Amino acid sequence: MRGSAQMGLKRCSHCGGSGVLRMGSNSFRTCLECLGQGSLVDHGAARRDISAA
Repeated sequence: MRGSAQMGLKRCSHCGGSGVLRMGSNSFRTCLECLGQGSLVDHGAARRDISAA
């Protein structure tokens, strides 16, 4: 992702941004909080008005 596409994203606090959770010594699963993406949309981020662009 580039520039403004990264704005409004924050690292997932459940998986630490990796997108996977360790379940045991040799067991992993996809993080369901971020759906394996490693980041979440930050709804509190400032939004820009692009209608005048």
